[in-house]
Amino acid sequence: MKDVLLDVKAVSKRFGGVAALKGIDLVQHRGETLGMIGPNGSGKTTFVNVISGHIKPNSGSVTFDGEAFGGSNPFRIAKAGLTRTYQAVRVFGELSVRDNVATALVDARDPASPESVAEIAEWLRISHRFDTRAGSLTLMEQRQVELLMRLVQKPKLMMLDEPVGGLSSAEVRTMIGVLSELKGRCTIFVIEHTMKVIRELADKVVVLMAGEKLAEGPPAQILSDQRVIDQYLGTADA
Repeated sequence: MKDVLLDVKAVSKRFGGVAALKGIDLVQHRGETLGMIGPNGSGKTTFVNVISGHIKPNSGSVTFDGEAFGGSNPFRIAKAGLTRTYQAVRVFGELSVRDNVATALVDARDPASPESVAEIAEWLRISHRFDTRAGSLTLMEQRQVELLMRLVQKPKLMMLDEPVGGLSSAEVRTMIGVLSELKGRCTIFVIEHTMKVIRELADKVVVLMAGEKLAEGPPAQILSDQRVIDQYLGTADA
């Protein structure tokens, strides 16, 4: 049986009088791709922010790779091997791709070797852009650079927040292929509204609704669950 990499118990978060997360329990095993879905405002990004240390939960516990991290700062969690991306792509637009990678290596717990960086860049098909200013790249290329910046840090878990957001249909198909191969490099947690991504990549899906876990299970089961259809999907997912 695969060992537990991420163990979340009864995590809650309030912003003033608003309960953004209400006692969320979640377990992700090493090598398991976990998808999280739900409408805007359901608490998905807040969940990732809590797990990655960007905000502190009001209650509950977070254990990553056997170590307790609830309320820890992002730098400490990243050093332990948990990285994340954001809904809006984050690269240093005025810097070259090469310099963006260099900034990522500074914060790495175990920086990738130059040979490994070159291999990852070639795999992502972005190596020919190394001396290009990142802000001049297409959105797809910037997302590739963002993945490169995370991978050179040798993550154990990468949390992806809407990795195909803003991409064209053809680019979505390309990114699904990239993420499918990424599963061989690290464990993946992915938030997505595009169900094609969830269907093709996730081993397990968690549904959040108004800060609560509505359902959890394999994609085929979750995407045909009448509660999920009624409260989120609107129609049965083909």
